Amino acid sequence: MAQAATSALDTDFTPRRPARTGSLPIPLLEMGASPSLSDRRSQAPLSLPLPHQDQTNVLEGAPFLLTGASSATMQESSATTTFSSKRKSPSKQRLRLVRKWPQTFIQKHWIIASTFFVVLLVSISIAVGWSLRLGSFEAAQVLDEYIPQETSLWVEMDANLISVDSDGQSITLDWFLGYFCPRGASPSTPACPDVEIYFDQNLLRGDSTASNNEKPAPIFTINATDYVAYDKFNSTRPDYRRNSPQFRTQVAMTNFYSDGRSSQSYPFDKYTSTLVFFAQSVSDNGTVPIGFGLTKGIAVGFNAKLDTNTSGEAAYHVAVKNLVVTRGQVIRIYALIIVIAIWMITITFVLACIVAVFFGKGIRVEVLVLPVTTLFAFTQLRGTMPGAPPGFGADIDFVGILPCLALLTFSSIFTCAIFLFRNPEDSTPRWQDLVHPEKVKGWDTVTTKGQGPELQDMQV
Repeated sequence: MAQAATSALDTDFTPRRPARTGSLPIPLLEMGASPSLSDRRSQAPLSLPLPHQDQTNVLEGAPFLLTGASSATMQESSATTTFSSKRKSPSKQRLRLVRKWPQTFIQKHWIIASTFFVVLLVSISIAVGWSLRLGSFEAAQVLDEYIPQETSLWVEMDANLISVDSDGQSITLDWFLGYFCPRGASPSTPACPDVEIYFDQNLLRGDSTASNNEKPAPIFTINATDYVAYDKFNSTRPDYRRNSPQFRTQVAMTNFYSDGRSSQSYPFDKYTSTLVFFAQSVSDNGTVPIGFGLTKGIAVGFNAKLDTNTSGEAAYHVAVKNLVVTRGQVIRIYALIIVIAIWMITITFVLACIVAVFFGKGIRVEVLVLPVTTLFAFTQLRGTMPGAPPGFGADIDFVGILPCLALLTFSSIFTCAIFLFRNPEDSTPRWQDLVHPEKVKGWDTVTTKGQGPELQDMQV
């Protein structure tokens, strides 16, 4: 063993030709080392110590010189190493199975997978749309529920929202009256008197508008005797020869208060409407409590909500209700989607015009005439916005329709002008230079195997 080590140290380690990665230098091959290490080309090449290094370092750098391993032993070690390097860990195998299983399942059962995807997509879309639907009109408060507990003589008003007119700034409401007297009291007596209902007529629209700030005329009169005879809930034989206790009002709404916004701010316009009711007996003008009962109704495209901070019961049992009217959430989302779609289409055509006209890319003729037809489609898309102001002038027109129409107009002019100068389906040399920047002045960049790029004359 000592002689083998000594002869190994006296060997010339200078290679006769450059060693390749994964192969042994010539001096080590002459010593009988196994050439089977070529299978381990993925490992780094073996670095040999210089002749002036210490013997210990030499032996550490070539451990097979110390052991004197035979060629068979080296082959067995190399085979074991190669087998262990090719074998994958269990975690990697499981990860590969997890990634491959869904793809295999979808390929085998593509009908089931497609049906499941369509059903899931439809369910999610319906759920999102249902959650964004318009809410019903609600104007009753908790304090209205305490009126029957405090007194046995009072008037109940049920409201049904009919419509909202943003241009005329008015709300149409239907009112249904209920009159409650003490049990056993005779109608049209001091215990159950006839009642007149008043409404601030300056807050009304239409023919009922007043021209002063005096006490308004009653908007409705309840005759206790006729009401009891007509009441189909308390009477065994209701007398329908009397008028029904209901009426309709057209209430004003304005964008003047509470950070209001007119229809020019569509779909983010905001209005407020005030309802002021009070009731008095006909005999002595005594105050009769009045409150709201059931309120419902949906005005298409609008949400009407009660502002509880400024609503309630004022002095003399006057009922004050402040309503906040805004566009529905789904209306706002739809309008924004339309504007975003118009901008995306416009940007696409503008980019196509720039590439075709200024950079010279060949484009099919059918694509170049699309901006012209899109000009007329934008106005139709604008007309699909629910409740949008007629004509032109809303904020959404200035930020969406107007600039997009201007950009599409210029794009249409430039794309149509291409036909006057060249064939639009053929690319120009300018575009070829942009696509292939390596072809400059007859030189082409060629990459040779194992070496860096070099220029080669194309003989153009």
